Amino acid sequence: MWWQYYGDAVIAVSVLTAILILSSIHFFSVKSKRGFIIPLTISTIGYISFVIGIVFIRGFEGLGFMVYGVTIMGIGLLYYLGVGVYRKIKY
Repeated sequence: MWWQYYGDAVIAVSVLTAILILSSIHFFSVKSKRGFIIPLTISTIGYISFVIGIVFIRGFEGLGFMVYGVTIMGIGLLYYLGVGVYRKIKY
């Protein structure tokens, strides 16, 4: 089975995919999308960088892409939660 060989990669990609899907669902359900466009774009760019590093490059060379991808996605999600959601709750 494929998960026996790439279990850590499958878990990492599935967790980040779930986070991105939940953020996207929230983005599309909000009436005013004004404060959420940039953080969701940043998170998507980080996710794509992570997937490139873990799927296409693999190994030690892909570790940089994975670290940068998780860092960029984390910044995007913190920005999404901190600026977007806090602003909506505050007002």
